[in-house]
Amino acid sequence: MRYLKPSSVSEAADVLESSRGMILAGGTDAYVYMAEGFCHPETLIDISSIDTLRGIYVATDDREEEVIRIGACTTIAEIAASQDLPTCLRQGARAVGSPQIRNLGTIGGNVCNASPCGDTLAPLLCLDARFVLRASGGTRVIACEDFFTGPKKTVLKPNEFLEFIELPASSCGKASAFRMIGNRKGQAISQANASVSLVMVDGRMSDLRVAVGSVAPVPLRLGKLEEFLTGKRVKEVSLAMFKEPILEGIRPIDDVRSSASYRQEVTVALVFDALAECASKDSGECEGAGA
Repeated sequence: MRYLKPSSVSEAADVLESSRGMILAGGTDAYVYMAEGFCHPETLIDISSIDTLRGIYVATDDREEEVIRIGACTTIAEIAASQDLPTCLRQGARAVGSPQIRNLGTIGGNVCNASPCGDTLAPLLCLDARFVLRASGGTRVIACEDFFTGPKKTVLKPNEFLEFIELPASSCGKASAFRMIGNRKGQAISQANASVSLVMVDGRMSDLRVAVGSVAPVPLRLGKLEEFLTGKRVKEVSLAMFKEPILEGIRPIDDVRSSASYRQEVTVALVFDALAECASKDSGECEGAGA
């Protein structure tokens, strides 16, 4: 096996184009897959030392709109600690693994691993994130909702890697929250998780996004629930009222961590709890992204 450590994004793209190797950032998932025999890359391309792939800052995207840009090699711990990011994403990052994993693992790795139970995926989906994918021929931008195609599957081509994640700057003007449940308090893999973002206008819910994970092959937006809740006051809504729109949207399975029926019931509760937290906040969560 070859090990290569490019010093720039363009060099990394060229190396990936010629070698079709495996991109390595934190490596917390890659090393496990190799140890268990799930993959046998001939070349490891370590991008962890490329400075431009780290950090959280304000930028202008390809549509000339202001965004919060997150480098793909920014660690999960840095995401969890950043006051420049919406609450739901920070809460999701705090739920990932152990302190050791969060300090080594990256947001790009968590996204590209594409596990349905990934704790940053539902937050990114409800924040309308976009992913900037890099290849030797240039970049393309994919909406979060179009990126995931199945468990551990994405639209990434063999010659592409994730360069940046972009969040609309307006996401910092919304209240947001994340909830998950697992079999234990520490290092738990989500049995189900949920993320909500919204704006309260005269006590009513507006600009609402609800996303859930570990209840379908990919993280899901719950469009019917969003429509049902928009314009309502939180105190007008009960668990029983929005249970049906949630259950219509999710497709949980039985596995070693949980039964499908448990996931159905707990997802309703997680969404309700996240919604209640959002409604209790004033809008404007972020302090302003730094350089």
